Amino acid sequence: MAITLTTLRSQVRDMADLDETDLSNTLIDQFAREGFQRIYALERRWPILQETYTFNTVANQREYTISTIGDIREIISVVDTSTQGARLTLIDYNQAEETWLGNLDVPSRPYFYSFWDKKIQLWAKPDIVYPMTVRAFRNPVYTWLTDITENIDLDEFFHAILPYFVLARVYQRQEDAQLAAMYLGTFEEGVAIAKRDLMKASSAQPVIMSGGKQYPTMRRWLQTLGRTL
Repeated sequence: MAITLTTLRSQVRDMADLDETDLSNTLIDQFAREGFQRIYALERRWPILQETYTFNTVANQREYTISTIGDIREIISVVDTSTQGARLTLIDYNQAEETWLGNLDVPSRPYFYSFWDKKIQLWAKPDIVYPMTVRAFRNPVYTWLTDITENIDLDEFFHAILPYFVLARVYQRQEDAQLAAMYLGTFEEGVAIAKRDLMKASSAQPVIMSGGKQYPTMRRWLQTLGRTL
């Protein structure tokens, strides 16, 4: 069951048998934030962070600031959803920069994209408006720290575990090393179990162990481009 910061405060005080005088909201919130950040430091692709965004290209504009598209942490795919559209291929910015230069930098339908300076670069730069769909993992939000009635922005697997991290820090502060270690161990064990379940491969599709899907190489694409210029 999802919990709010209000519920977490109550659970921690009940388990520690402390009142608000002995254990302030400020201290609980600080420890909760630390545990929250520890969980997100383990993975960039927690399922709860999955989002889909859209934006339209602008003719002759290569760069698009990511923050104007969405609060994106990591992009998975960019797809041109027009009638003759295609899924764009991610390439290294340096490689693209060496290719689309001078007279070769002619606006056309983009088939590649890269990242630099918190922006998406499209290669080639669009010649007209193209509708784009972006699948991405968003950044975690911290509004639950100010709106204490809002659910903590974690998968529900972690909602029952987070109080144990707070308790570990509470007992560490009280210099009770044994209880601090016990609660920290419980937290870490719970996180490991939740992570294993949340991040396991879907049973609905086969797992490709080594070969992977084959794509045309950049060299092959350039050779083809050269023949059509």
